Amino acid sequence: MKTGERQHVVVLGAGPGGLSCAHELAEAGYRVTVLERNDWLGGLSLTTVKDGFRFDLGGHRWFTRNEALNDWFRRLMEGRLVSVERTSRILFNGKYFDYPISIGNVLKTAGVWTSARCVFDYLCEWIRGRVAPREIRTMKDAFTAQFGPKLYDMFFRRYSEKVWGRPCSEMSSDWVSQRSKGLSIWTTIANALLKPKNKAQSLIELFLYPRLGYADICERLTEVVESHPGNRVRLECDVRKVDLTTPSRPKVSFVHKGQTETVEADWVVSTIALTNLLAYGLEPKPPQDVIDAAKSLEFRSVICVNLMLDMPQMTRDTWIYCHDEGLGFARLHEPKNWSPAMVPDASKTSVVLEYFCTHGDAIWNKSDDELVEWAVSDLAKLNLITREKVIGGFCVRAREAYPVYSTGYESRLAKMKDYVFPLERLAIVGRGGTFRYNNADHSVEMGLLTAQMIRGLVDKADIMRVNTDLEYQEKNLVQGVLEPTPSGKRAAAAPR
Repeated sequence: MKTGERQHVVVLGAGPGGLSCAHELAEAGYRVTVLERNDWLGGLSLTTVKDGFRFDLGGHRWFTRNEALNDWFRRLMEGRLVSVERTSRILFNGKYFDYPISIGNVLKTAGVWTSARCVFDYLCEWIRGRVAPREIRTMKDAFTAQFGPKLYDMFFRRYSEKVWGRPCSEMSSDWVSQRSKGLSIWTTIANALLKPKNKAQSLIELFLYPRLGYADICERLTEVVESHPGNRVRLECDVRKVDLTTPSRPKVSFVHKGQTETVEADWVVSTIALTNLLAYGLEPKPPQDVIDAAKSLEFRSVICVNLMLDMPQMTRDTWIYCHDEGLGFARLHEPKNWSPAMVPDASKTSVVLEYFCTHGDAIWNKSDDELVEWAVSDLAKLNLITREKVIGGFCVRAREAYPVYSTGYESRLAKMKDYVFPLERLAIVGRGGTFRYNNADHSVEMGLLTAQMIRGLVDKADIMRVNTDLEYQEKNLVQGVLEPTPSGKRAAAAPR
């Protein structure tokens, strides 16, 4: 780099993690180039627009316990947010249960006997755990220890096996501790009866949401990045190689519209799947055991079937979690219940059904027409719609949506991270980039911390602590990156 030139950072992926990193570096005066494989912004935070309807790739909410991060987000999205009350239900054996659980609803829906059995089984499990503690290794072990065998079988086994496509006994307990830490029968009862101020994170009843869909976060971040001269967010750039032969001056090769291009950088920030980066994307190649570890880990895929409906509302829910084994989808949401701007007019609504699968399996290989018919049939079975109400439908597929925490994944992932972490001028960020089940706020936090690390404000190790324990998530980030820059410059929001 010549004297006086701005440092150049190349970010791989235009999802929340990559773009938040690019945003903060651009604000701090760095030159930033973002390379995105797809022809859209947002990655898994995609919002598709069709005939006036807006569909997210699954329902994404914004919530974080980090108030500094919340303040940063509100400044970024000022004038573009709505507050949504979470109204979620669980569908089990044809009956709807409120989520978060309310005592009256459980007694009314499941019956006194079933409710008493759940509590009794949990007490037996709690006593057994105190008298003869056993190692918690699998998802089944963790859910049973937290909720007891009866509730595990009713509300966790079916849904989890539908999502992951394998028995809970073959899944690591890490996912449970990461997603439902601090929850048990007692905490759900306490939350239902006492309404405490500091609820467990999974039970939060209010969340923020971009009025025009979740991808608006990434659109706003892109506006800020490109408001600074010399910065670009480039779509349809398929990254093929990250060359670290000269560690202090990495190169990224990618294909754009059939032409191979190479760009040099001072830093590379990768949000692309860590498995792909290590197995196929690095030069020099990692040791064979690292490559083998990368090839052994999997991602679960999801297909969102989006239906446009000629009716003002289908449900009042933000989410319905489907535990019934006779129905194909695992979760649905009604976008209009998140924001009225998600539909063309008040007489219409829409619904997104999530069908989990693995790339190349029977569900993945179904045609869009077959999947739309499956979704319509599922909703008709539940008497939520009639066929004549369906205006149209289409599918959106995400191949690398959820990192699979199969038993034994920890040692393989550790081997991969032990190799990539010390590499100079390369940082990994986000759900795919770190093979960690992040929410969008976690990925944004990682992106911001990565920008701070490049600026020399925090250590690289701080990035990896995000979404590892609840206490860390509650800490404030370094304030310098979350406050307006000294000039106070912010790109003007586009007219909405």
